Amino acid sequence: MPELRGTQATDEVKQEWTFAYKLYLKAPGDPRDKKNDRSERISYVAKEMNLTHKQAKRRIRNYESWQRNIKKRLVEP
Repeated sequence: MPELRGTQATDEVKQEWTFAYKLYLKAPGDPRDKKNDRSERISYVAKEMNLTHKQAKRRIRNYESWQRNIKKRLVEP
């Protein structure tokens, strides 16, 4: 359930999401193509963390949902 993301997760998992997102932000991407840019950044995170593309994508998505839920005050940081 996306609305519970961040409530059920442990602190270690949240730290992993945060680390993955920091790598995502500093990753080189494709500035001319928005979809390819995200894909390239996720691939960079996967390579750096020794994960599959799907696992890296899930960590990034979970982090973004967690931050959205903090803004909506559904979860505590």
